Amino acid sequence: MIVLVGFMGAGKTTVGHILAERLGTPFVDSDVHIERQLGRSIVDVFAAEGEQHFRELEHRAINELVRGPDAVLALGGGALGDLRTRAILRNTTVVYLRVGYDEALARVRQDRFRPMLQRADLDQIYARRLAAYAEVAAVQVDTNGRRPDAVALDVLRELTRLPSTPPGTSNILVTPVGGTYYAHVGRQLLELTATLLPHSADIEQAVLVESDRDGSTADQVAASITARGISVTRVPIADTETMKTFATAQHVAGRLADVALHANDLVVAVGGEPVCDLAGFVAATFNRGTPLALVPTTLVAQADSAIGGKNAVNLPQGRNLVGAIHQPTVVIADVTTACENQAHGFRAGLAEIAKHALISRSDLLPVVEDLADDACSGNVDAVHQLVTRSVEIKADIVSRDERATGERIVLNYGHTFGHAIDLVSGQVEDQGESVALGMMAAAHLARRQGRIDDVVVDRHRRLLSRLGLPTTGRFDLEAMQRAWLRDKKYRHGVRFVVLNALGGPETGITASADMLAGVLDDLATA
Repeated sequence: MIVLVGFMGAGKTTVGHILAERLGTPFVDSDVHIERQLGRSIVDVFAAEGEQHFRELEHRAINELVRGPDAVLALGGGALGDLRTRAILRNTTVVYLRVGYDEALARVRQDRFRPMLQRADLDQIYARRLAAYAEVAAVQVDTNGRRPDAVALDVLRELTRLPSTPPGTSNILVTPVGGTYYAHVGRQLLELTATLLPHSADIEQAVLVESDRDGSTADQVAASITARGISVTRVPIADTETMKTFATAQHVAGRLADVALHANDLVVAVGGEPVCDLAGFVAATFNRGTPLALVPTTLVAQADSAIGGKNAVNLPQGRNLVGAIHQPTVVIADVTTACENQAHGFRAGLAEIAKHALISRSDLLPVVEDLADDACSGNVDAVHQLVTRSVEIKADIVSRDERATGERIVLNYGHTFGHAIDLVSGQVEDQGESVALGMMAAAHLARRQGRIDDVVVDRHRRLLSRLGLPTTGRFDLEAMQRAWLRDKKYRHGVRFVVLNALGGPETGITASADMLAGVLDDLATA
């Protein structure tokens, strides 16, 4: 799916028709599509129901179109103002047609079917939208003073440089400050590893930091990279949380030093969340930063932890206490490996998918509820769909807040309770239980604070139960409070993420000891 974005007058419709003809695919204009659905003009909708009503209709229509058959799709100039729309567009190839403000007005000034032309603050709207266009764009092309056929030719040239993946693959663009990359989610991707890696002539060798239980997967990855003419050194390690230590990091870094890995070479992680975390930590620090590629093999790594650049090692006092933000150059998630790896990280992945569904305003929640049974049984199509939706949501959040100073904190929903539960229960390998219980505890806290009602709490309970995750547990408040002292988000007391409604998270919430005692009672008896 190729999606054209840009301000009014950028030439999206004209260029879109040319591209569709060259590519042999249909062309769809989202505004025309909406008008045909409604049997009314957009001008009439703006006049009768207002812009906010139209934007909701627009988001629903775009969501339907991008989930449908391949096409060249042109969007209205204001469509990217909706965060949900920006999230789903990350799984398309977005082409941003840039146009200057004066030229845009010169092109459309006489068009009486453009309601936004009547706005007195149109220049300010133009300025605000530029960042949103650039944020999700894989390709940017200037249109000022140029013929549409020349613009279309430039777009086609740029499209041929993007990675080619098997039909049905989701190619989700992640755009944090630390580096833009694709997360590829699909099947039969392992043998394509070399073609999906960064295309740099400076890469002479790669070190595979691989899970000792994913040898066959690592074999395919290594064979693909070697076929590209890049020498490969393999470093197997245990894929467990207890392995994520400075001692293991020193061992891996020592192997990189043994083969004289240079700053332009590549570290490739093949494994679950612990392997990806450890390899990322070493890559972030070796040579003061070495390029990193991730091939996550478990559901929790594919749906969550491989996206966003967080890497860490553990200390005896707690998990992930020492780490760095170091973005990968690519994430290659072959969902068949996750479905074949249900003994490791599968239920934890379902818990993270459920978290993304509960905190986002997308349509993921009903999708998870509908696909829960198929996903639990390891149905590849269902897992592919859920991983794709989950990565779209997380990619959109981390692209706007790389270092968790603002919006990214919502991704800790259930984690503040969950990490404390890990410590007090002595649980080392999280199989989703602690995060699930953490989300239930957060729901009980929100209900006690009058933010949500019993219906929302019950929906949490039903969703997690459908996914085979626990919803009750008994924990001691004093032990939990000691664990919270080491929480990374501690700030003059422990801070929680809670919901004010489904899809309405709020961060930085405190609670009294009495209220937390009540929450733990709810968790033990509900």
